Amino acid sequence: MNQDIKIKPESENLPEGLTLRALRVADAEQYHAMRQLPAVVNGNPHVPFQTIASTREYLEELAAPEIAIAAMVGDTLVGEAELTPLKGRRAHAATLGIGVHDEWHRRGIGTVLMTELLDLADNWLGLRRLELLVFADNHAALALYRKFGFEIEAHQRGAVLRRGVLIDCYFMARLREPAPWMSTSSSANFAAE
Repeated sequence: MNQDIKIKPESENLPEGLTLRALRVADAEQYHAMRQLPAVVNGNPHVPFQTIASTREYLEELAAPEIAIAAMVGDTLVGEAELTPLKGRRAHAATLGIGVHDEWHRRGIGTVLMTELLDLADNWLGLRRLELLVFADNHAALALYRKFGFEIEAHQRGAVLRRGVLIDCYFMARLREPAPWMSTSSSANFAAE
């Protein structure tokens, strides 16, 4: 899906002209600037003051099956989301992350990005498990993830150092029941033989 997806405002908060598209190397400067904003730095485990070269390198190395989405209003990057499918015996699962520009919080952008990630995971990739890490004090993110069915599976005490203070993280996941045609009884019978 390389086309831009125009989002119809369903609430009065959602910005007019919001579109979703693939995150591009050409977005490196805006993406880098967004990742240096106070709320983004505060809510993510990356180290502040990373170089633009490292950001550009990250974007250049993005490759399938990883999906990175840009939320744009006009030519302005207002948010981003990533979905990284896992491999081998964990091919049914993926990790995800969402970031919203500090000036665009509480406008529904995180909800739009999460909705798109879940559609990709459920209806395009057939994933059954989605995982993420979130700081325990990031109440807005916790509310968003819970709204979409994510549950806390682990509490990681002192997981990340932020401004000299150890911050707890939650490991959250969302499980989707297998499709009816995905019977687990045959593998159970095989194991019993």
